Amino acid sequence: MSNGEPVWQELDKPRSPSRDERRLMDTLAAGVHEPLLSAQVRTAVIHAVCRCGCSSVRLHSEEPAIPPARVAQLSEQGRDDLFCVTAFSNDPAQELVYVELHVLDGRVEELEVYDSEGGDGVAVDLAQITTLGEITVS
Repeated sequence: MSNGEPVWQELDKPRSPSRDERRLMDTLAAGVHEPLLSAQVRTAVIHAVCRCGCSSVRLHSEEPAIPPARVAQLSEQGRDDLFCVTAFSNDPAQELVYVELHVLDGRVEELEVYDSEGGDGVAVDLAQITTLGEITVS
């Protein structure tokens, strides 16, 4: 963010994902076919929200990390520290919205929800994202 402010606003105490956050995370994780990611998503809690006002959240899970060699297999660039799982909404009212699950150092890190038309700071009604298009891993 500008002005040197951190991107994330830490919550006073972690919260469980909403039904719609959980649904999107589960859908993205299922597209990867990695049991450790699925386990992390199942137990993830939200510990921070984006300061800009969008619907992105920071995640934390106590489940074991995905080994670096497996992360490298999943990463389009062969990186052993990062991969992303992405899909666009198939719903006409939300067709420019993408959701992305970021995995850093083998751990689920963020559910990013971005409105490509509205830009930064636009909150997306996750209930309106009823179907996702092709899931890609990069």
